[in-house]
Amino acid sequence: MKYVALDMLTEMQKYWLVTGSIAPRAIALVTSLGQAGHVNAAPFSSFTYMSEDPPLLVLGIDNFHKGPRAEEGQKNSHRSGEMKDTLRNIIDNREFVVNMVDEPMCERTVLCAKDFPSHMSEPTVVGFTLGQPVSIKTPHIAEAPIAWECKLSRIMDFSKTRSIVFGEIVGMHFKDELLDEERMRVRAEAFTPVGRLSGPNYCRTTDRWRLTIPVFVAEDKK
Repeated sequence: MKYVALDMLTEMQKYWLVTGSIAPRAIALVTSLGQAGHVNAAPFSSFTYMSEDPPLLVLGIDNFHKGPRAEEGQKNSHRSGEMKDTLRNIIDNREFVVNMVDEPMCERTVLCAKDFPSHMSEPTVVGFTLGQPVSIKTPHIAEAPIAWECKLSRIMDFSKTRSIVFGEIVGMHFKDELLDEERMRVRAEAFTPVGRLSGPNYCRTTDRWRLTIPVFVAEDKK
């Protein structure tokens, strides 16, 4: 195997290797409220569940706009140097919504990554519908299969360029066919989230198989 020391690489080289190695990554389309009351939506694949008691998730957010990634072959963003809308809105309102992304909404989710001006509402521009919130003020995406209403728990800053946002999940919205209310389970067979690979590459989750963890018995020692 070849060894690569990350302290010898540029920021983009680290990004390419790390995001190309951790795959597939779940995609969160995060909605948050702007100062004028408009709803911002931004996709994140630096996102995961952390704990069920308390129910916590984390988002990794660049503090500032850097412009499009180098592999896209585009010029710098007109918003380079501005604080990310999602981070600013979470700091201001101490809440946000994580909308899980499935196949029917994937392409519109990617459109939300465009560097729209902060006063524009991405859900409206790309054709999403806003759902009524329950425990917080921030709407969710009505087309999302599952949406988590979250309150800010804490933010950890790293080198003034990256923030790790911890959110406490206070409520969840489910499409009717996804929730088994009797067993309080998500119906896996009806849930088709997409995964992010490296660069502009994605994968489906419809090719599945089942593995169960065997019970340890004393004979296994032999």
